[in-house]
Amino acid sequence: MKTLQDFLNDLGARESGGNYQAFNKFGYAGKYQMGEAALIDAGYYKKSSRIYNNDWSGVFTGKDGINSIQDFLNNPSAQEIAQIIFKKKQWSYLKAVGANSYSGQIINGYKITDSGLLAGAHLKGAGAVISYLKSGGKNIGKDAFGTSVESYIKKFAGYDVSELTV
Repeated sequence: MKTLQDFLNDLGARESGGNYQAFNKFGYAGKYQMGEAALIDAGYYKKSSRIYNNDWSGVFTGKDGINSIQDFLNNPSAQEIAQIIFKKKQWSYLKAVGANSYSGQIINGYKITDSGLLAGAHLKGAGAVISYLKSGGKNIGKDAFGTSVESYIKKFAGYDVSELTV
């Protein structure tokens, strides 16, 4: 079975080609293309408003020496730590909406797995994942580039992410 490290490597490759310094036109940053909300969840960033538009107008917390978006882009170790923390937080969101109860089911011909759920949440959040699941695969959310939650659930199925889902 593919490992958690395989999952992270493959997710990073899909998100940015594995480029820790990637920064896209929507303001997503690093190997995993993390936005403001993700870095808030990981404890690296604070913002006074609840508008997460990736303008990076908030304040970095200094965690792991990260005091700016440039610091984050230049620190692969912090990006890896942030991603693990964020994935654990995403799993708690997926559990809160009941998405984890779909593991093992088949939707649109694809087996739902914990790693697929985490990848779908990475793309569009737990809300889009549960909407997809509850609709039996009819409500397929897409990101700004047109990538579907379903494609991530399928592509990232079958990894052992049990370290994140405990």
